[in-house]
Amino acid sequence: MRRTILLLMVFAIPLLTFGTAWPQAREPIRIGALLSLTGPLTVNGEDNLNGIRLYFEEVGNTLAGRKIELKIEDDASNPTLALTKVQKLVERDKVHVVLGVVSSAVAYAIRDYLHNNKVPTMVTTAGATDLTLARKSPYIFRTANDNTQECLVLGYYTATKLGYKTAVGIAADFAAGREMIAAFSKTYTAAGGKFLKQVYTPLGTTDFATYLTQIKQDEADVVVAMMYGIDGARLMTQYREYGLRKPVVGQGALISNDVIKASGNASLGVIPSKQYTDALDTPANRQFVNAFLKEHKTRPDAWSEQAYVGAKAIGEAIKAVGGNIEDTSRFLEALRKVKFQGPAGTVFFDQNQQRVNDVYIRKVEQEGNTLVNKPIDKTKEMYRALVLGKTAGRRSPGKRARIPQAAAA
Repeated sequence: MRRTILLLMVFAIPLLTFGTAWPQAREPIRIGALLSLTGPLTVNGEDNLNGIRLYFEEVGNTLAGRKIELKIEDDASNPTLALTKVQKLVERDKVHVVLGVVSSAVAYAIRDYLHNNKVPTMVTTAGATDLTLARKSPYIFRTANDNTQECLVLGYYTATKLGYKTAVGIAADFAAGREMIAAFSKTYTAAGGKFLKQVYTPLGTTDFATYLTQIKQDEADVVVAMMYGIDGARLMTQYREYGLRKPVVGQGALISNDVIKASGNASLGVIPSKQYTDALDTPANRQFVNAFLKEHKTRPDAWSEQAYVGAKAIGEAIKAVGGNIEDTSRFLEALRKVKFQGPAGTVFFDQNQQRVNDVYIRKVEQEGNTLVNKPIDKTKEMYRALVLGKTAGRRSPGKRARIPQAAAA
């Protein structure tokens, strides 16, 4: 009997030792999505969320053997509310990374909190210029354009390629609107154009009559408009209703696919600049558009693309560190080195952790029974040359390149 007990103990020891060596299940990776899902930027927020979800669904909501939990908060484009919501995500939900941010005002409001608390963050829409320049942080990355990139190109293009010598501007009166008008004006006037007037409207304006009366029919060659979400559709509809016929250019948010649907023929002929168009005829974009159509029954726009590649950049970095996102230093270093093919081309970050983009000059045209944002030109985005004081080896703006054929609708 004693011998039997001893034998059982001998065999039990390695079993117990082996059992304690089994790895315990790793907790999920928690990703906080801070988005404007109500308020004047709802359309952009919903586009972001659709792009984010598409990527995580593609990877089965699992990365490096760990489940992904998406914690979603709505900031309603309100900077004060956004600070409360991001504190909840970080301090109560214990998220490992923050993803999203639509409003530039929100981005500036939460920047110090994210930086001081060392929270890895991927901005997917807010173009707040200083977020990756004067107020850059080792913890903050951006897959969206900043507010200068597309507008520097558009200003140069409007003066030199379109040949408009005088302009008036109308923009939403918050950080993004003012930064975009300033960037456009800088290259437009440097190229010989004359900016006559700037009119600013509150974000969420429903009646533009007071502001449109300040734009005279014979005052300028072109109107430069910087609007966002439903404001763009309201502006263009009322612009035509008031009988204004001046050509209109603007940053891509002015004429998104949703704005075209809402404003109809009022958008015809408008020329926006953007780092993405769903009409790009490339394998990566066709795959993205088809997947997005299947999942959401509509075509993607730039805000979906920016959010999709922002989520994928996080995913690639998580895989690079074997899922160990808690090692913040290693994770951030992996994020800096991310490089992959996205729907609009190669996704990578510069020394300021800002995504490098080309810019497409688009024009709203009629194709059959559909209005489309058709690419008519492509420029290297000057890479904030006037801000950084160099071209970083990229082609000068305005040099023509082959325009990809429009993808089938």
